Amino acid sequence: MIFTYAALGPDGTLSRHRGEYSGLEALLEDLEERQLILLKFRRQRIPALEDLRDRLLPPVKRADIVELCDSLATMLGSGIALIEALKDLEASVGNRRLAKALANIIRAVEAGERLSEAFARHARTFPDIMIFFLSIGEETGTMQQALENTAAHLRRVDEIVSQTKRALIYPAFVMSAMGGVLFFWLFFVMPRLVATFHDMDLQLPDITLTLVAFVNLVKNHGLLLLVILMAALAFLALLLRYERTRTLLAGLGLRLPVVGTLLRYANQTILFSNLGLMLRSGVTMTQSFEVLEATLSNPVLRRIISRIREATTGGDSLLEAFTQSRFFDPLALRMISVGESTGTLDQRLSALADTYHDRTTRFVEVMGKMVEPLVMAVAGGIFVFIVISLIGPVYDLISQLGGG
Repeated sequence: MIFTYAALGPDGTLSRHRGEYSGLEALLEDLEERQLILLKFRRQRIPALEDLRDRLLPPVKRADIVELCDSLATMLGSGIALIEALKDLEASVGNRRLAKALANIIRAVEAGERLSEAFARHARTFPDIMIFFLSIGEETGTMQQALENTAAHLRRVDEIVSQTKRALIYPAFVMSAMGGVLFFWLFFVMPRLVATFHDMDLQLPDITLTLVAFVNLVKNHGLLLLVILMAALAFLALLLRYERTRTLLAGLGLRLPVVGTLLRYANQTILFSNLGLMLRSGVTMTQSFEVLEATLSNPVLRRIISRIREATTGGDSLLEAFTQSRFFDPLALRMISVGESTGTLDQRLSALADTYHDRTTRFVEVMGKMVEPLVMAVAGGIFVFIVISLIGPVYDLISQLGGG
């Protein structure tokens, strides 16, 4: 049962919370352990309504998780107890979904549950790699380092995603603007011009007649076309639920001329960064591969890691397993070979992660500069298309009137 309640703390501060309890007695026992005095409460008797309310809460961004890990690591390093640190973070975070998750985690830890297990109950809020590093920190007594590793990994992922988004903002804006202009000309300006041309018995070019036929088709059968489009999107969403479909689309993305290169650099950055972090944390190579299979988002890369794990388990060296995948370039293979032979694999993997991160950054910058003239060319082509198909007949009309 969900309870929404207000409680008074030992220092006189008023706080409001929401949590799930078996009954009022369980709520009172929890408040007594936390030295809180219940002032008022309300039962939420409709679970579906509570679930809907949770879904409408603002999502937790990757930057929020990074800040949480950095702050918690700093507090633990300063000697603050785990529960006290979590309570301070719960009171200070601005995201309501994150604050609610932290409140539930605090209650679970106070009840004797492990920190990683408490975080795992909120897998939709916290990434799998964070939960894994927390479990490693609990086993090895290096919780602060585990949180710092999680923050470093998520920060790098966030940088790659942010750089890619920045490179796509300009072309997306220009193409959206040109699409809006084209839509306005096709569905508002052109019908009026065509009606005028027909009244004056003006012969329209073939491209304009084709556009007229297209506009009439959309106007007369717009509802049917919308239903077909929605059905196609629903069918695509259904297909994306299958691993084989996601793997096929991910493989096609890696084969694209420009985007494929960017995806390769970004995926290798994340892969080598994660692998290096786990090896430095004392995780075995086999366990590291198992975690990567569970946490990586790219299905093609997950399949590659699975094959590498099977090859190394079967007795192949790490270099042989990586070479057989046919995914990694000579630089990565050479660094892996040196790290494997000298016992400095974690350092070589970290160096590889830095290298591919720099390549990703430079590639995004160059791609952004390359996309600008391409977008301008496409925008110019749309403008020429409008001139030929719509404005051209106007000049013909003016010429005929002038000649008459």
